[in-house]
Amino acid sequence: MHKPNGASRGLIHALALLSLFIFTGTVFAEQDQQPHGTGDAPKVAGKWLTFSPEDASFSLLLPAKPPYGAAKNYNSGMRIETFKLKTGSTEYQVVWLIKVPEQALLQEPFKVLFPRALEDILKSARHAGQKDLVTTHEEDISLNGHQGRESTMESATASLQARGFIAGHDFITLAVLHPKEESSAADAKRFLESLLLPDPRLVSSIQDDTSAGAAAGASAAAGDVDRRPIPLNRPMPEFTDRARSHGVQGVISLRALIGTDGLVKDVRLFNHLPDGLDDQAIKAVRRMRFKPATKAGQPVAFWQVLEVEFNLRRGF
Repeated sequence: MHKPNGASRGLIHALALLSLFIFTGTVFAEQDQQPHGTGDAPKVAGKWLTFSPEDASFSLLLPAKPPYGAAKNYNSGMRIETFKLKTGSTEYQVVWLIKVPEQALLQEPFKVLFPRALEDILKSARHAGQKDLVTTHEEDISLNGHQGRESTMESATASLQARGFIAGHDFITLAVLHPKEESSAADAKRFLESLLLPDPRLVSSIQDDTSAGAAAGASAAAGDVDRRPIPLNRPMPEFTDRARSHGVQGVISLRALIGTDGLVKDVRLFNHLPDGLDDQAIKAVRRMRFKPATKAGQPVAFWQVLEVEFNLRRGF
């Protein structure tokens, strides 16, 4: 749907590397090696980081670590967390609306939530002198069963592209303001298409299991523990022959139920990789051992978000 008016991704050894990161804070899983800095981040082609805010079930790619994030709470119980990164003339923003009121989700959410999520980056555009942005594209989309919307706003020299999705009672928006250059446009595309959202059926199942477990004293929610699980080992997953021959690589995000004995009791995948890598990820996670989460000094079961990375690399 197009609207002409309005503002608004020799010897070769295949190694399977397991990157398991505990979400006790903002998590970054390095792809290749990327130095972390503050202020404007240096733009290094091909070297991006996996980023996921604390307690989030989604992840995405960025060219560097965001130097800061901001949060705002509302009387309705909603919370907005914004993460910004500027590399050269390109600005990336991740806006996470948490616990959006039911009424806002039921009454044309994309007409209310999407513009709200774009307010900060539109301010940045105006400060950069891009005051003549007009909407050239707007369309309803979906990602892994989640409803969403994408839009493009353009001026003579710049483009503002954004995608927003409803995920349960949250609204997640990725937005990027960049010059109209081929390299900048390619980076914007990589950023926007990198978002990973969990299958809503699995999220619902996990929430049901967690609530039932908490009621029975068997598991605890994120805000109810004094300490989250701490991994004691890093078992390597294995590539299947089929995945190796097809050159399949990527990251599987999942949740694991860590028992009071530090063993993995259950695993639920948020996304998938083909050629048997899902099973290999589950096998590797089930071999992990943890110091269990604690509450009031006592061990408790806890659903923990993890990532398993499959990466084919050249040997030396």
